[in-house]
Amino acid sequence: MEDGLKLTTYFGERQRVQGRFLADVQLDLFGRHGLATSVLMRGAEGFGLKHHLRSDRLLSLSEDLPLVSVAVDTRPRIEAVLDELRSVQRTGLITLERARLLRGEPGGGLDGVTLPEDLHEPT
Repeated sequence: MEDGLKLTTYFGERQRVQGRFLADVQLDLFGRHGLATSVLMRGAEGFGLKHHLRSDRLLSLSEDLPLVSVAVDTRPRIEAVLDELRSVQRTGLITLERARLLRGEPGGGLDGVTLPEDLHEPT
């Protein structure tokens, strides 16, 4: 078990950077840095930049649905990605949270894993 960071970004699916979708740029960045894990999730509905409800129910309202990307790795590896990410993502929200990385075989269970009650840092 290692201490780590979870990097989460919130933005719109139509957001572009240098002619490419921000989602593609982010996933390429996470892959280039070889982060332990990353995922991109697309929302079914949300509020856009002008706070207008967007939904996948009607095609005219499905433009610019919310996206969330999450990447988890050790603190030094996430911090190395953060500066480059901030230079390409000019709008949206970026958050960092503590994370515990559990390494080993899939399905190995969490036997013997204990988390301390006090991690000495706000959540």
